[in-house]
Order: sequence, then structure tokens, then C-alpha cells
Amino acid sequence: MGIYAQFWHCHPAGLAEEFLSGPLEEFDSWLLETIAEFPDDIDTSVYPLLQIVRANGRAALHALSASEAASVDRLMDAYFGMFCDMKRRDLKQAADQSLLRASHYRGMFGSDNDSTARGVAFVLWNFMFSGRSVARGSSVFPYASEDGVYHLSYWSSDEVSLRNEALTVAPSPKDVDSRALAAAKNALASAHTRRSGLIIEIG
Repeated sequence: MGIYAQFWHCHPAGLAEEFLSGPLEEFDSWLLETIAEFPDDIDTSVYPLLQIVRANGRAALHALSASEAASVDRLMDAYFGMFCDMKRRDLKQAADQSLLRASHYRGMFGSDNDSTARGVAFVLWNFMFSGRSVARGSSVFPYASEDGVYHLSYWSSDEVSLRNEALTVAPSPKDVDSRALAAAKNALASAHTRRSGLIIEIG
């Protein structure tokens, strides 16, 4: 069974803002019911965190410990990976229709030794394979997948523009999968046109 990548449009500022601008009251009700019915499927720490986020906004997503960081990550996973699939599928807008194995996207931007925009794009692109935390630096309490497979990453609208430029100013490495390259270019171009960010869902 493969591990696949999908690209979705999101708020221009990224995943945190996509979440905060969503139907959090509806998510709250769904989350409470789902935890009660399937207590082993969702980390129960996400519900009290959601209450704090609804009361305090984005500041509540700033994790100060590894356990807080894990709760934030699980909250994002539960919202985008479960609620948006099971309850509000209309909230997920595809930036590209392809469904390719995530491994096909490796190597698209060369190396992080490149000091040009292409090197910066490499660093940001690689969040696709590790996940990307919200409201905290990725070097401090980096995103950690709960099951070692499913994870989310994202790029802001500005980062989408940087990647879009990096794909056009220099040729990609010759061993890059052509289908993955086409899908990435299509998703980036779509987001660039809409001035949206992108969420990359791996699972």
C-alpha cells in the first residue's frame, strides 16, 4: 500500500490561518462527538486545546513544550485530515487532481547547499516529507507524525511564488519523475493564479 501526496488550496498565510478561518464551532461539536464514540482514534488533548484556541486565537497555537507541540499537530491533523474528510469535504479544494506516491516528488529542487532561491525552495519543499509545524519554528519542536505516515505541510502564498519561480529559472534534476514534476507545476501555478497557499497532505 502506497503513501500518496495531494495538493490543496489554503489561506494565503498557511495552515494555521486556514484552520482559524474555518467553521470551528462545527468542528468543536464534531470533535466532541467523535472522541466520545471513538476515543482511540483522536488524541483527547486536542479538545481542550481547541477550547483555548477558540478563546485566544492564534496565540494558543504557540507551543512551549514538546507535549504542547504534539497537541497542536494532532489538532491540525484532526481538523484537516478527519473533519474535512468526514464532515466538510467542501473545505478541501484540490490544486491538482493527481494522486502520486509521495516518494516521486523527491529531488525536485537539488540541494540545500545552493544559496540561491532554488536552495531556499529545496528547504521548504522538503517539509513535504517531514511535515511542517504551525505557529512555531520548525527547528524548535518540529512537526512529528502520530503514526509515522500521515502528515501535513504547507506553503504560504509567498512561498508558492518562490517555488513557482524556482521551477522556471533553472532545469530540474534529470532523475525527477516527470508526472510528479507536472503535478507540482500544476499545483503551484494554480495556487499562484489564485494567490492562495498550498497544503500538502501525505498519507
